[in-house]
Amino acid sequence: NKRYADNVDVLVCNSENTKKRLRKYLNKDAKIINPPVDTQAFRHKEQKGFWLSVNRLIGTKRIELQMNAFKKLKDEKLIIVGSYEKSRHFLEYANWCKKIKPDNVEIKSWVSNEDLVELYASCKGVLATANDEDFGMSVIEAMASGKPVIAANEGGYKESIVDKKTGLLIDGIDENNLAQCIAKLSKEIEDNPLKFKTACQEQAAKLDTKIFVERIKKEVTRLSQNP
Repeated sequence: NKRYADNVDVLVCNSENTKKRLRKYLNKDAKIINPPVDTQAFRHKEQKGFWLSVNRLIGTKRIELQMNAFKKLKDEKLIIVGSYEKSRHFLEYANWCKKIKPDNVEIKSWVSNEDLVELYASCKGVLATANDEDFGMSVIEAMASGKPVIAANEGGYKESIVDKKTGLLIDGIDENNLAQCIAKLSKEIEDNPLKFKTACQEQAAKLDTKIFVERIKKEVTRLSQNP
């Protein structure tokens, strides 16, 4: 809301992507402080032969791309952790996803935090297909678990994933190039199960909760000293 934004001393946002939107729609600049992830809460385990996707079941997440990619990958398995609100819009999309999913895709609508950490720890890697995501917390949680991410080369994903080092970024993502990237990364992981672990965890550590607290404190101190 521009009326409220005009009376704010400092705007803080979660990504360069969000900063661009604030500039475009509110004509306001903002300080970027990426949201925190408790990286110590996540762990790495030997992969158990499945890919993971963690997102709400809503159209902007483009879950159908994942479904259609796995229709082409009969020897691969995908687990989708996808919650949804019990409103008509959410229910329609969630039910459609359940209807079109192939047999090698499993949808777990809600899981405990403990179970989610275990899924991250034991997966091959994580898929992220959201359209122009603000930032994307699930990809940071994946990397904190030492797991690579395959994501659309757009939005906040471009700011957190290091292409070919902590995963793969896909230009013009569709079901075909997504399937190709999954097959490619599966082969690399099969040849070297720990190939991405260190780089992923080092990248996630840059967004740890301690870093977030330090940046917030620094900004509050700066503002208090220069009212």
